[in-house]
Amino acid sequence: MKVHFATILALGLRVWLGAAGTASAAEGPADRVYPSHLMVDQEVVVAARITGIVDEILVDRGASVAKDQPLCRLDARELDAEVAEAKEQMDLKKLELERANRLSDGKVLSAADLDEKKAEYQVAVAQYDRVRTMRDYTVIRAPFSGVVTEKYARVGQKVIEDRAEPLFKITASEPLLARVYLPEEDLLKVKRGDPVDVTLDRFPRARATGTVQFLSPTVDAASGTFQVVVQVRRDPSLPELRPGVAVKVHFRGSRN
Repeated sequence: MKVHFATILALGLRVWLGAAGTASAAEGPADRVYPSHLMVDQEVVVAARITGIVDEILVDRGASVAKDQPLCRLDARELDAEVAEAKEQMDLKKLELERANRLSDGKVLSAADLDEKKAEYQVAVAQYDRVRTMRDYTVIRAPFSGVVTEKYARVGQKVIEDRAEPLFKITASEPLLARVYLPEEDLLKVKRGDPVDVTLDRFPRARATGTVQFLSPTVDAASGTFQVVVQVRRDPSLPELRPGVAVKVHFRGSRN
């Protein structure tokens, strides 16, 4: 049987196009690599909550800090005196209330006078709690565990509460995240908990793993993409894994 070359070529072209179409339809996020940068959820500038003079700085740039760890102290001498005075006043009002209770039991003091002594004692307690809280504010503390990435505080510096002058910048160490944007057609091809592989652009030998942490509930109409956030497992043997590093995220596909 005689077959023309043009017929064979056309048949081969149709087969190739059919195979290519099938591969394209099956292609998903596991077949592509997405560029991103590592980031963290929390990074804040720490400021004083009261007016005062910086008296002592306790940490420097690069220091690892725990939640509520002191970063610096303001001069607290004036507030120390106010705390002592408020405590004396509170103790005095407590003694007066106890005496009033005894007189009321003996019908010597009226109920109205007793209520007045109770109110005076409650005001004294509130005042003592207030100045003690203000005294606590002279210790500037880390809002969460992380690293001191900037130190602005200087000994002798006057800080004013209304100005929210920065003293430190704290960057959280965990969790380490990467954000990517997938096309709309992959919306049902990825789910929370799916494993991912992460490679570092400038350190090709450094490889990490992670999982899908968040899928955006909406699709951006302008770009036709939806946001995916992956949590990268921090490996102590890879010091290169830090916020801001350029990475590539590869989806392995859903786990069975």
